[in-house]
Amino acid sequence: MQSSEETVRRVLSDRRKSPTPLMSRYSFLSGRRKTIRRERDKEKHIFVDLYYSNRLLITILVFLTLNLIDSYFTLTLIEENIAAEINPIMNFFLGYGITPFIVAKFFITSVPLIILCLCKNCSLTKILLVFAFLFYLLIIFHELNLMYQFLPVFEKSHYVF
Repeated sequence: MQSSEETVRRVLSDRRKSPTPLMSRYSFLSGRRKTIRRERDKEKHIFVDLYYSNRLLITILVFLTLNLIDSYFTLTLIEENIAAEINPIMNFFLGYGITPFIVAKFFITSVPLIILCLCKNCSLTKILLVFAFLFYLLIIFHELNLMYQFLPVFEKSHYVF
């Protein structure tokens, strides 16, 4: 413990007076902060130095997997003339082919995931994440319902009994 005399003689200013920047050299090289430690700081938008955690990795992988499933189902439904792409941006890329459609869909999903990594300690991010996950599941279940109704998934000729 330092005495009050030693505290007064400090040469360096208190580093906690300015907030942690969104991106800094510590984000890529040698940072150590992964979470917010102080309770009073949890009410603020605090950025950390390290963005790796198992929970964050799983969250990102789940969203990328949902994105791939949605892409596959969307392309299947469009190919079978069951549905049409109503998103004008994705419809634009679909006009150029399947590969540009999938690449654009991947990047349009990846940018919010990068923002998620940067704002992982913000309570609003966690709430929006739940709504985004539920919305993605709703879309995928709707696509599955359309496929179940209009595609002959199982034909009797496939079974040998």
